[in-house]
Amino acid sequence: MDEKKNQYDGGIVSQLGLMASFGSIFGSLYIYFISDDQMLGIFVGLWAPTLILISREVDKMMGWMAE
Repeated sequence: MDEKKNQYDGGIVSQLGLMASFGSIFGSLYIYFISDDQMLGIFVGLWAPTLILISREVDKMMGWMAE
């Protein structure tokens, strides 16, 4: 039972962060190749892992507060 409690399964905030991350990746590719602003495309793409990590941590904190 304790193993199940400590196991992280992801919630709505994590899912939103993942979708935002995909948006960042696809937006980055669009900007990089279509708009010809390579530096902005790289900048937008660098946000993808940050969005995933922050949303996951927020989701965990919300779970801890609910207990």
